[in-house]
Formats: sequence, C-alpha cells, structure tokens
Amino acid sequence: MHTALKLAKAISFSKGLRVGTLDGFERLIAGIYGRPDRVPVILQPYIYAMSLHGLSPQRFFREPAPFVHASYNTARYFGADSWTPVFDFYDIEAEALGQEFNWDVQMEPGVNKHNFLIKDRRDLLRLKPPVPGESGRMPYVLESYRLYKQIMNLAPMCYACAPFTLAVLVRGLQEFLVDMMEDPAFAHDLLEFLSMEVIVPWIRAMIRATGCAMVVMSDAQASPPIASPSMLREFCLPYVAKINRATSTPQCTVCDTGTWGEGMVNDLREVLDIKMAMMRGGNTMHSTRPYYLLVWQEDYDKVGIPAVRAYAEEQGVCLMLNTSPLLVGSGPAGAIADKVRALIREGAGKGRFALLINMVPPGTPVEHVHTAVAAARQFGRYPLARDIERMKFEMPAVEPFEQWVKKNGLPV
Repeated sequence: MHTALKLAKAISFSKGLRVGTLDGFERLIAGIYGRPDRVPVILQPYIYAMSLHGLSPQRFFREPAPFVHASYNTARYFGADSWTPVFDFYDIEAEALGQEFNWDVQMEPGVNKHNFLIKDRRDLLRLKPPVPGESGRMPYVLESYRLYKQIMNLAPMCYACAPFTLAVLVRGLQEFLVDMMEDPAFAHDLLEFLSMEVIVPWIRAMIRATGCAMVVMSDAQASPPIASPSMLREFCLPYVAKINRATSTPQCTVCDTGTWGEGMVNDLREVLDIKMAMMRGGNTMHSTRPYYLLVWQEDYDKVGIPAVRAYAEEQGVCLMLNTSPLLVGSGPAGAIADKVRALIREGAGKGRFALLINMVPPGTPVEHVHTAVAAARQFGRYPLARDIERMKFEMPAVEPFEQWVKKNGLPV
C-alpha cells in the first residue's frame, strides 16, 4: 500500500474509524495522532545490533549494508512496530566539516576532545561548508537510507545534528559556554554558519534523496544543567526555527526533538515549553505535524509521569517515554515487565503514546528485550484494562537469535 494511503488509514483509525488491522508503521502513526489498537513499540537497534552480529564499529558505522541489515534483523527478531536506521547521527556534519574523531573498538566514534576544529574566530573564517551528501560519511548515510527504503518499502525518518550541539562538537563544551557569556557575537556567528551553511544543505540533500516525511534534529547538549533556559532561548531556539523554516515542507516535517533535564530544574514547565518550541518553531500547519514530547527515563523518574502526561495532553501531542537501558540490560525480566506495565498505566492514557526501547547495552540477554516488547503488547492494548495491575505477564517462547537469523535474517 502506498505510504500516503497508509498514513490516511492510520490517522483515520486513530480518530475512531477502525477499519482493518494495523501494521507496525500504521500503529505508530495512529499512536502519534490518536488511539491505535495498542501501544506502539519503537526499537533503536544501534550498537546492540552491532554487538549481536559481532560487527566492529568500523564496519557498522561505515558500511551501509552490514549496518542496515544488522539493524533490520534486530528489529524484526524482537517484533518492534517501528525502527529507524540509527547511526551516530550527532557526528556526521562535524566529521564532514573536518572535526577529528576517535574510533573505539566496541562503541561509536567520539570527538577528539584534544583537537577541536574551531579553536578561535580565525578558524571559523577559514572553514568551508561540506559538500552535501559527499563529504565525510554523508554517502554512507544516504546509501543506508536507500537500503532501508528498499527493504522496508517506506521512506526512513532522517536524522541531523542540531546547531547548538554541533557547535559544542566542533568548538568544545567549555569553550562554547565561555563564548556565549564573553563573546556572544562569535557564538552567534558560529551558530549561523552551522545552521545555514552546514545543516540546512544537508537536510535538503536527505529529503531529496529519500522523500522522507520527517527529519529529526537531536540536541543533547542543549539541556539543563549544561545550558540554562535563558541560554537556550537566545542561542538555540532562533536557529532551530531558522532551519525548520528553511527546510520544512507540507510533505516533510523538520524539527528538534529537544532537550532533556526536566529533572534538573525547579520550573518543569519552562523546560517543557522550550522543548515544544524546539519541536514547533519555524513550522506551520501545526495540526497536521507528527509532533511528540519525548521525555527520558532519568527525568520522568524525578518529575513523575503524570506531570508530563498532563502537559502532552494540554499541548495535543504524543507522549513518548523510553525504557531504562540499565534495567533492560540488567533485568531481571520480571522487573522489566513491571516497569513497562507502570509506564503504560501512567503514560498511555487514551492514546497519543509510544514506548521507545533505546540504547540497549551490548551483552544484554535477548530475553530482556523480548520481555519489554511482550509486556507492551500485553498491557498496552486499548482501552487499557482497569485491572492492569493484576494482569499476569506471560513470557512468550524465545527462539535463539542465531537460529532466527539463519532462517529469517538478511546477510551481514
């Protein structure tokens, strides 16, 4: 079925026109816009997929076929409703600019913090924009998206690094914080260059190559306590809005998933308002955009799920909560099932909710991930059971990963 028809079916289902059954993609869309048949589960395969397949970072983060095939196998094996080809998406623009990275033997590459690209204003003046789609590992990203689209028959959700976080990667955190306080003109010049000369052309290249409906900028550094709300309003929000205005179309939403750190401030609403501004800023046609409020486990454990659920309902957006990587990694299975039950009981409401399983640690028993997915399926069926606390979790039979891959997987 054509993607547009699948979107129409899913949105209609979410509003009460429940015709037919939903596949995973349709379930996620229905969960974003309203109430699906059950809570959608999103899995980020990432380095867990790399570990399961015995791949090195040099292959996983440089060779499109092993990366996409391993990610596909992992998502399918666990029965996730939705997955995206998640690489080290913070690094692509910085590396294309010439920033040095260190390659670990087990993890994703990381910035060489002893040799930042921008050491002073003169370095910015000498810097040349990357060639969109050609510099650094940009070809790896585009080919990975092409393979995903070929395998899934769906355009991927694409990723970009937001300007504030990109500035930290090429300038250094301490240096950029000092710039914002002591030389704000330079900080603004750097953000303007990164936004309009680096990120905007790269997003446009991804949209042209994939026909994607959504590009998500990630912005981990734009978070309390790293940066104050006043810093974010001056040095983050205006540039996110400029990028969104320059790249969003009626067919494609470009947004910033926003900050973390709700649990680090006294005024929860101030951070949530900034988060929504990062999502909506510069965009139009708000009623049709697939907006969501993503709150991380470290924060919702402190501020409480009911508070962020109420805010999401007030804003008319989907609430997305992640499972704890530490809990999924260490278990036990019973505790994982109970936590998923609690997330659904407190967060799922009458719809507009999604569960994200992300950053699964390498070495995690596959039974732990199967437990999280199975618990979401059992406890997350709409309308939610009134006796959800008394429902017994039934662990399904689990086929060994290697055996499943031999029968059903793609070659890596």
